[in-house]
Amino acid sequence: MKETEETSAEKPEQKHSVTLIVNARPKEWKEQHINFREVVVLAYGQFEDNPNIEYTVAYSNGPKQNPRGSMVGGDKVKVQDRMNFNVTRTDKS
Repeated sequence: MKETEETSAEKPEQKHSVTLIVNARPKEWKEQHINFREVVVLAYGQFEDNPNIEYTVAYSNGPKQNPRGSMVGGDKVKVQDRMNFNVTRTDKS
């Protein structure tokens, strides 16, 4: 769910802590949104910017704005406690 700049300016993100489930492991997150690269880092500890490495991110148990779906580079979604992310890494070589 993408927000307009006007919405963001009116309501700055407040710090809160939720537990995200990333590849079946609990991970603490202190923001209201998470982007594609941040999910990959939670799953694998780093994001490899390599043309032979491809990441796939799927999520479920999200808030009503984005209850389930998939993410690609540049995407950002709103999170809620116990939201699930499944991240896979594929080496195309």
